[in-house]
Amino acid sequence: MTHTGFAPGKLILMGEHAVVYGHPAIAMAVDRGTHVTLTDRHGATGLDVPWIDDPRLTAALHAVLPAAGVGVKIQSDLPIGRGMGSSGALAVALARAALARSGAEQTDVAVGGLALSVERIFHGNPSGIDHTVSMRAGALQYHRSPTGPVFSPIDLAPLPIVVIDSNTAGDTAKQVASVAALGPSAEGYLAQIGTLVQATIPALAEGDIDVIGQAWHENHWLLRAIGVSTPTLDAIVRAANEAGATGAKLAGAGGGGVVIALAHDPAKLIKSMNQRGWKAFT
Repeated sequence: MTHTGFAPGKLILMGEHAVVYGHPAIAMAVDRGTHVTLTDRHGATGLDVPWIDDPRLTAALHAVLPAAGVGVKIQSDLPIGRGMGSSGALAVALARAALARSGAEQTDVAVGGLALSVERIFHGNPSGIDHTVSMRAGALQYHRSPTGPVFSPIDLAPLPIVVIDSNTAGDTAKQVASVAALGPSAEGYLAQIGTLVQATIPALAEGDIDVIGQAWHENHWLLRAIGVSTPTLDAIVRAANEAGATGAKLAGAGGGGVVIALAHDPAKLIKSMNQRGWKAFT
C-alpha cells in the first residue's frame, strides 16, 4: 500500500537576515516542489532509491516514520541548497505522507509539528518560515515577536519572477552567524531592509514590477553591505540588469544560492542568463 505527500518550495522576496532582528520578511510558495511516496515493505525504513548521501536524511525519515517497514521515494525539482526551501518542502511532504499512512487528520498543527521536527534535523533551530510557507502556500509576511513567529497571509499580484541559479550552495547558519558577528555596525542596514519591505508591499499587491525591481536592487546592495552576497551573486545581479531586468537580488541567506529578477520580457532575460552559463527559469 502506498501513501503520498506533496509540498512546494519557496522564495524569500524581501527581508532576509533583517527578519532575524524583528523586521518583516515576505516569502511565497513556488510552482516547484517535492513529492514523497511511502510504500509498505520488509526491512528497515529507508530510501527505495538513494538520491542523496546525507545521514541527516535518514534521521529525518526516522523522526516521523517507524524504524522498519517503510520504503521512501523522493522526487523533487527544487535545486538543493539554493535558498528555495528544498528541506522545508521535503519536511512538509514527508509529514503529509506519514500522516496519511497513519490515518491521522492532516491539520496545520499536525503537519507543522512533524515538519518542524524534520527541519530541526537539517537546520538545528530553524526560523520556521520555510516549512510554514510550504505548508500554507500562497504568500506570507513574517516577523518575530516576543511570543514567537507571526505569519500573516498577503495578496500578491502575478509576478514574472525569473530565478537564476548561481550553481553554488549557501550555508544559512554560517551567514546568519556572520551577520550577528557584525554587531551594531549592521543595525542600520537591517533597519533599512525592514523599512524597504514595508514600503514595497503596495507595489507587490499591484504588480508594479518597476517599483518592485528598484526595491530589489536596493535590497540586494544592503545585503551586500552586511557581507552575505558573493562576487558571483553580484555579477548575476549586474548581468540581469544589463539584460533588461527591472531589478534583481539574492534570495535567501546568501553565500550562494539563487538570484531573483523581474523583467517585462522574462523569456529574453532567461535566454541572456542561459547564454552566460547560468540556468534560469520562471
